[in-house]
Parts: sequence; structure tokens; C-alpha cells
Amino acid sequence: MMMTACDLSAIAKPWEIQSKVALLVAAEFWEQGDLEMSVLQQQPIPMMDRRKAAELPKLQVGFIDFVCTFVYKEFSQFHPEILPMYERLLNNRKEWKALADASEAKMAALQDEQKKDPKTDAPGG
Repeated sequence: MMMTACDLSAIAKPWEIQSKVALLVAAEFWEQGDLEMSVLQQQPIPMMDRRKAAELPKLQVGFIDFVCTFVYKEFSQFHPEILPMYERLLNNRKEWKALADASEAKMAALQDEQKKDPKTDAPGG
């Protein structure tokens, strides 16, 4: 479990650092996705598809929920020194969730606007 916590440690850094690291990692994933599309002629998975970059906050929330939280929650029960990392992870989840919710609200507003004006088939016109 310690090795896994080390591998995932960026998720438990302060928000100012963690958000930048997440963007750097996402950029690497998007480059890999570009190669998969251009060289292998395959559709990359969503986290490697730069056309889905707007979904990064939602993907981060999912990553925290389904991969990271269990590791840090359990590890902090055996080693109280880990508790601050677990708390930062929870804070980072809150930050990503707020970004995901804001993005989702914008998309819903755009879709509502398109329904009102069927001539508008893209944002801005």
C-alpha cells in the first residue's frame, strides 16, 4: 500500500501544486492519445483524448474517488502521519468537483440555448 500511496502522492499535494501536476500529466496523456489516433488509427480512451480536455475536472474526481481515496483513507488509519495527505486529497477533490460542476453547468446552459435557437449549432454562432 505504501508503494501505491507513493505513486499517487501528487494527488495529496496542496491544490496549487496538484492542479498544475494534473495538467502536466494530462498533457502527456493527450500526446499519447494523439499518437494512438495518428499512428494506430485508434480512438483513445477519454483521459487520453485531447478533444475531451474539458472533462479533466470530472475525470480527476473519478480518479480520486475510485483509485486514491481508499489508499489514503486506509493508510492514514494505520499511520496517522498520513492524515494531512488524506485531508489534502479531500480538499483537492472538492476543488476538482467545483470545477466539474461549473463546467457541467456551462454545457447545460449552452445546450439549453441551442434548444431555444435551433439555428445555432455551435457556441458563438
